[in-house]
Amino acid sequence: MRGIADFPNETSPRFVEVEQPGPPSAGEVLCRTLELGICGTDREILRFAQPLVPEGRDFLILGHECLARVEEVGPDVTGLAAGDLVIPLVRRAAGETTLRPDMLAFGRYVERGIVRLDGLSVPWWKDRPEYLFHVDAEMAPYAVLAEPITCAEKAVNEALTLQRARLGPAAWSDPPPRVLVTGMGPIGFGALLVCHVLGWPVTVYGRGGSQSARARLAADFGGRYLEATPEALQLSDVERDGFDLVLECTGAEQVMVAVTAALASRGIMAWLGSQRRPQPVALNLARMVRHGVLRNHLHLGVVNAAPGDFHDALADLDQVRREQPELLDRLITARVAPQDALWHFEHRQPQGIKTIVQYE
Repeated sequence: MRGIADFPNETSPRFVEVEQPGPPSAGEVLCRTLELGICGTDREILRFAQPLVPEGRDFLILGHECLARVEEVGPDVTGLAAGDLVIPLVRRAAGETTLRPDMLAFGRYVERGIVRLDGLSVPWWKDRPEYLFHVDAEMAPYAVLAEPITCAEKAVNEALTLQRARLGPAAWSDPPPRVLVTGMGPIGFGALLVCHVLGWPVTVYGRGGSQSARARLAADFGGRYLEATPEALQLSDVERDGFDLVLECTGAEQVMVAVTAALASRGIMAWLGSQRRPQPVALNLARMVRHGVLRNHLHLGVVNAAPGDFHDALADLDQVRREQPELLDRLITARVAPQDALWHFEHRQPQGIKTIVQYE
């Protein structure tokens, strides 16, 4: 069977032939890929040209956002049956641990399609049931969006836990936090969706103008669009007009530093991504630190997601599906066949959000 792979010292993906898995053994599940989402992590792995390949291999099969169908279950598997729809957990512990997998240090975990474990851009693959989340049939058109939304679910869950730990159990209840989402890619829209379901007021900080397709979609999700200009975050009264929670989804250092000026007292900034840069960037970090000290800010690094975040993402997607399914349709920019997918692993369409590889 054919998969999409990244090789060391190469920045373009290639099709590779790999052996099709046999029947599942005890405690295993054989799955068939139905849809695969392409994301910025895939493109970053390719740009960096140093994929973390599985032991004994010279390439990494890409792909970690997946909707699949269970084709066969091995002995001793309970809770799943042939025909069930599932999405897989990306990160798994590399050994025994009492910590959540998403909280493990680098080297203590593997990730499908990212860190030393082959991904899901193949028609068939095997996994264990504890790493698979059941998806209701009516969610099939949108379930592949769940994995990128889990990043935002984790950010909101962690921020809410920390804020209530230091300010009391009523914090961010009435009134709700004023949220700034930076970036209008899949993670940014995932953050917008989560806040939309919670009923939190959201401002989306992005580029392209208020009449762009992404800005109009953000508005239909209930967000207020704010053009990313040097003046946009220069507030005369940050306590009155600023934000209580920033969900930073660009990974750009300049944005991270700039938006702290608009973070009100006791605010939290959650970093949902970062970028690898070959050269350092000159930034006024002292100003960011001063804002943080004087206003009691928390800065929260967020990567991957816990199982509970996956359940939350599926629940929030289902709510939007029942109430405004057209919004979810507009998150999907294109559906392409596997043979046409390579270009999309390197490029994003103008005003595009999520491209999905359709296997069936």
